[in-house]
Amino acid sequence: MTALLIIIAVLLGYVAYRLILREGGIFLGPYEFKFRKDPGPDEFLQRLKELQQGKQDFESRLVLSAATSKFPNNIEFFRLAMDKVFTDLKTAQTEKEVEEIFTRGESLIKEFGAASGTDSISLLTEYSKRLVQAQEEFYSLRKERDLEIERRQRERNEEILKELENILEGIRASNDEMAIRDAMHNAARLETGMDLSLVDESQNERYRDVKNGFYKMAEEKVESLRSARYSRYNRKAIERLKKLLDEFTENEKELSRSGSSLPVTLKEYIGTLNTSYFDGPTMQYFNYVYGYIFSLIDEDLKFEVTRIMAETEKDTLDI
Repeated sequence: MTALLIIIAVLLGYVAYRLILREGGIFLGPYEFKFRKDPGPDEFLQRLKELQQGKQDFESRLVLSAATSKFPNNIEFFRLAMDKVFTDLKTAQTEKEVEEIFTRGESLIKEFGAASGTDSISLLTEYSKRLVQAQEEFYSLRKERDLEIERRQRERNEEILKELENILEGIRASNDEMAIRDAMHNAARLETGMDLSLVDESQNERYRDVKNGFYKMAEEKVESLRSARYSRYNRKAIERLKKLLDEFTENEKELSRSGSSLPVTLKEYIGTLNTSYFDGPTMQYFNYVYGYIFSLIDEDLKFEVTRIMAETEKDTLDI
């Protein structure tokens, strides 16, 4: 059995060999692998035309690249490859693509120049000039664009500086907390639009001044607003303490007894008061009112009052 398999394998191998020998190679899709002889320029050119007629761009590029590599001094392949370079330049979408195409063109010219003779000098010169002209146009346009972008950014830097200076003056003149907060946020947003690498010496000095001005103004305004808010809070605390005292005085007999609604009343009027925000006079008044009421209530009510006052969440001021 083993001997029979060996004989069959040998026969199949011989048949395959005869087919390859007769056909001169094996054709696989767009590619052709030769075993008896290498394809010449005519075979490459014929295959290239077939692929182009079939609109197989990727495959035709591979064949053309292989042809220029195998026959670096072939005028026809050089011309086709360079024409493809200039066609690709017209359809390139990004600067990176353009620069890669330039590199490809330079490599083709360098390799063809090294491999060709003096009879190709005029052709080489023609394509070299075209490539250099395309490069000069591209880099000139890019420089103009970059200069225009830089000019616009310099103008924008000046606009932002003026806006920041105006905002700073507005904050100095304002005591409106929300307006100051909005102005600060607006200034921070505007600042991100500046390109500090493009500011001149005068602008840089103004920028430092306005930035330092914002830091100082922020400290001053925060302290001023904190002081104003604390003052308002203390006034309201005194009003609440007075209402509690009036309420307790009018209903002392009822509220001072065990089981009364005094804990609820205390929580409603002063339970949330945060004594850490009190100034001296308010703290004294708080101690007086609370101490006065505490001294008049029944003993078993004192525990409940103390618990309510301790567990009730206190006010917080966002400053």
